[in-house]
Amino acid sequence: MTRASGHKDTNWAKRPRRSTGERERQVSVDYKGERFATVLRADLLVDGCAVGSEATGGAHRLRRAFVSLWLGACAALAAAVGCGGGPVAREQALGEAALGHAAALCAACPARVAGQGSVGAADWIAARLPREGTEVDRFEGAPGPMANVWHCRVGRPVALLVTHFDTKAGIPGFVGANDGASTTGLLLALANEGRLPVAYLFADGEECRVAYSGEDGLHGSWRAARSGRIPRGTPVIVLDMLGDAGFTPALAGNGSPWLNGVLRRAAAEVGVALGDAGEIIDDHVPFVAEGYRAADVIDFEYGPGNAWWHTARDTPDKLSAASLARAAALVRRAVELLEEERE
Repeated sequence: MTRASGHKDTNWAKRPRRSTGERERQVSVDYKGERFATVLRADLLVDGCAVGSEATGGAHRLRRAFVSLWLGACAALAAAVGCGGGPVAREQALGEAALGHAAALCAACPARVAGQGSVGAADWIAARLPREGTEVDRFEGAPGPMANVWHCRVGRPVALLVTHFDTKAGIPGFVGANDGASTTGLLLALANEGRLPVAYLFADGEECRVAYSGEDGLHGSWRAARSGRIPRGTPVIVLDMLGDAGFTPALAGNGSPWLNGVLRRAAAEVGVALGDAGEIIDDHVPFVAEGYRAADVIDFEYGPGNAWWHTARDTPDKLSAASLARAAALVRRAVELLEEERE
């Protein structure tokens, strides 16, 4: 993604077999004098997927760091959201699960460049969704082979939730922890929970190689918007870069005014401040162009002056389970409001 009115970017099957260690074990950690416990699944740590040529030994370091990162984040989340019964506090476990998925994706598939490993990442994602209602849609585009992942277990979804999972080409060491993995982890957690009456799309090829155009970038969302899989009347909510510990989500100004209004009402009701991102080129653009009411929720302030965006510093240690819990609360309330309006 990029700001439409600002600096443009200048850089542009078969399910994989799970690892043999699918055991679970209880792990506890001390944080500020209190002890927190969580369940650690071994299969989240090392699980194969085809990756592109840009994958490096950094993946092994990410795997080794994953356990300490996740446990520390779980403890921090407990402290951040408190023990009350508010909408964000109720999403604590989901925030933890989302962070676990995001870090695991970065470790297993660090280079998810469209046409150079993204199909393997799509298979990895599909393997972590319930089999019922999951489909990998493989297709060819200018970068090469790509794949979208669809998941839906309801006959008439209230909304379509969208994230991209691919990483940008040409950035050594870039694993897209916040930009791609964070909201992929969030949607994986929500889909596995199975409580929202929505469809999910994990879109490939969002990142452009040189500059956004009809042949460069947004490949998966253009394919999905033109596929007819989702009726035109279905609201589309795109989620991007929402795992940053400094949580400052905003709405793209070139989204549906009506849907932006629903999201602002939901944000106010769950206590999430939602800013204005201006015009953004992101996966909502093809859906708007094809006649859908689509919105983009994005935190485009990542690091000082957005300095971590599209750099090797976009790593899982920058993510926060508390931020993902806030994003989950916002999404859940927005879907509830959309369901009320439909009834």
